[in-house]
Amino acid sequence: MELDILHFFADLHGTFFDKIVLFITHLGDAGLIWIALALFLLCFKKYRKSGAGMTVALLFSLLFTNIVLKNLVARQRPFDADPTLHNLTQAHDFSFPSGHTSASIAAALSLLYYHKREGIIALVVAILISISRIYVCVHYPTDVLGGVIVGIVSAVLSVIVVKLISDKMKGKENV
Repeated sequence: MELDILHFFADLHGTFFDKIVLFITHLGDAGLIWIALALFLLCFKKYRKSGAGMTVALLFSLLFTNIVLKNLVARQRPFDADPTLHNLTQAHDFSFPSGHTSASIAAALSLLYYHKREGIIALVVAILISISRIYVCVHYPTDVLGGVIVGIVSAVLSVIVVKLISDKMKGKENV
C-alpha cells in the first residue's frame, strides 16, 4: 500500500508541483531553517525560551532519528526498494524515520508551546516539509509518521528540559 501511495505521487512528477515541492523539501535540509530560526530567537529576550526549546528539541530529534533509529531500523529508501520510482532529490542515509519530518515537527511544536501564532505558522511549514518527503519519493508514509512521533517526543522532552533549567536558574537568582 505504501508503494501505491508513492507511485501516486510519482505520477504527478513532471508537473508544476515539482519546483514548489522541491523548494519546500529543501527548506528542511539538515534542519538548517529550524537551526537558523532557533538561533535568531535566542537573540531576543521575549523569544529566548522558545529558541532554547527549539534547540533542545532539534538535538533530541537528531539523537533519536539520525544516531539511534535510522541505524537500528536500517530501512532501505523507497527508490532503492522499487527502482521504478523516480525520486526528485537525493538521500543517502536510511529511510526510517524521516529526519526532515522529525526535526521540523520537533522545532515547530516547541515554538508552538511558547508562542502560539508563530508556532502555527511553523507547524504549517513543518507539515508541508513532511508531506514533501513522500512526494519526492525519498520516504515511505510510515517513515514520515515515525518522524512525526519522534518530533512530538523531542518537543515534549525539550519543554521539560528547558523548564527544569529555567527553574534551576530562577532558584540561583533567589539565593
